[in-house]
Amino acid sequence: MNGTTLEELLALVSRMAANEPHARCRVAAGPLAPLAEALNHLADQLATRHTRVEDAFGVQALIEQSPNIMFTCDVNARIRFLNFTIPGQTVADVVGANLYDFIAPESLENARTAIQRVLATGVPDGYEARPAANTGAEWYAARVGPIKVGQEIVGFTVILTDITDLKRTQLRLEQSNRELESFAYVASHDLQEPLRKIQTFGERLKATSAAALGPEGLGYLERMYGASTRMRRLIDDLLSFSRVASKAQPFARVDLAEIARDVVGDLEAAIEKEGATITLGTLPVFEADPMQMRQLLQNLVSNALKFRREDVAPAISIHGTEDARTGRCELVVQDNGIGFDEKYIDRIFNVFQRLHGRTSKYEGTGIGLAICRKIAERHGGSITAHSSPGEGAAFIVTLPLVQHSDR
Repeated sequence: MNGTTLEELLALVSRMAANEPHARCRVAAGPLAPLAEALNHLADQLATRHTRVEDAFGVQALIEQSPNIMFTCDVNARIRFLNFTIPGQTVADVVGANLYDFIAPESLENARTAIQRVLATGVPDGYEARPAANTGAEWYAARVGPIKVGQEIVGFTVILTDITDLKRTQLRLEQSNRELESFAYVASHDLQEPLRKIQTFGERLKATSAAALGPEGLGYLERMYGASTRMRRLIDDLLSFSRVASKAQPFARVDLAEIARDVVGDLEAAIEKEGATITLGTLPVFEADPMQMRQLLQNLVSNALKFRREDVAPAISIHGTEDARTGRCELVVQDNGIGFDEKYIDRIFNVFQRLHGRTSKYEGTGIGLAICRKIAERHGGSITAHSSPGEGAAFIVTLPLVQHSDR
């Protein structure tokens, strides 16, 4: 009764067929004992083979075959593990060395700041850096994460991705943008003087020769003056657009509620003229360019005052939210004006794009919202809108609470 039973052997075979790595059978007296020993030996072989197969497709394979460079470091930035051998150095040369010794001096501060932030908060972060050693790449994007034992942070991981081609393209685009902005500024500035002369001589001609010109001549003169005025407005707006980047100020702590109160004060005359009501709700405090936040808010409020409905006093709400979890905030400017069809949502944020023709009663060049978008993007954010014809519009600006680098 105490010997190995047929039921036990069948149970072992069933568990082996299910790939249970620790399946074994009791070995006791009786005629089935040798068969139990043989099956246990086979189970050991299968378990060993299974482990080797799992290892081949496991974490170690991912680390060894990854195209990314991976480090683990202690809190003092000493390298404890890496999956990559730097040309000319062995693993033994690198393990125990300081990670910062392998980062180019111009990138060191960004890297150190991101790593210290991870060690302090336990929240993953990242940075871009040039390597100090010749690894075959010019630029890396680094993703830093905490290593924890229980609740204690004992080190960090770094995963490097080669972004050399992407960085070269980015630098070329930045250079191209600077050249275009410089060209736009110089061209616009140089056009101001001939326009002033056209307007000045037009006014003199009207004052001295109105009778000789007659109604038809005066009509031509008025059209010429109107065209030069529109062109001057276009140039002024183009200069404003180019200055978003060329005249940008450093980021600082900004109280948007204070800026909103200043903007409402600046627009007091227009607000009284239209009989508008401005409601200021809770607004966030975050890092931004104060002058550009003022410009963005003034453009949005001015738009809300301009595109009002007939016989309806403008009602404009300015409010916002903060989300510490995502590290972002929202600014919303909502009105009860004429609204627009959302199929034009992409068009309204483009330079010199207008939903209303030049001859409509709504003045402007169509660059205000393009400036708003450029300001939002310079801050690492975005702008969009929700609207429908006759139902007003809500413009939503999403921005980071903290600027990790100067854009």
